[in-house]
Amino acid sequence: MICLEVPNTDDDDGVLEERRRGGRRRTHVCEVCDKDFRDACDLKRHNLIHTGEKPFKCRVCDKTFNRQGTLTLHSRTHRLVTPFMCGTCNTACTSASNLARHLRTHTGEKPFKCRECDKAFTQQGNLTRHMSIHTGEKPYQCHVCEKAFAQFGDLVTHVRVHTGIEPFKCDCGKAYKAHSGLAYHKRTLKH
Repeated sequence: MICLEVPNTDDDDGVLEERRRGGRRRTHVCEVCDKDFRDACDLKRHNLIHTGEKPFKCRVCDKTFNRQGTLTLHSRTHRLVTPFMCGTCNTACTSASNLARHLRTHTGEKPFKCRECDKAFTQQGNLTRHMSIHTGEKPYQCHVCEKAFAQFGDLVTHVRVHTGIEPFKCDCGKAYKAHSGLAYHKRTLKH
């Protein structure tokens, strides 16, 4: 039998940290949020979250995406015939589940109900995010200042305070850390 106990010594070569992480070293680590990845490609794809870069562009409508797979799904909406068309407004959806979600905008159906209060939601993910109000859980913590957030997107936006990255740009040259800042700018300046 081999003992996995390790004497308490200095860990200059990272052996203890490697064992704590299930036997793998942290070789591809995000400098912004400290999340680690299996390979360099995954890290590069992840960094698009922080930069706001969307390198995949639709050839039909010029909409941009941060993942090739998302562009592929989007491109289905431009097909002349799609099996997932809304009968009310002719919106083309990329899948049956997306069509079902879309139809709720017409029916007003909110099948995902909170057990703690009277709120209801059209999507399961919105209910899950809402539940953090009741639990007080804030699992997403900034590695710079340790501020915690209930939603990952709020952490991503917050980290830009430390990095200075402003990925949301207006045609006039102004840039913002959050989409809401750009939207407000466009509303107030009548762009």
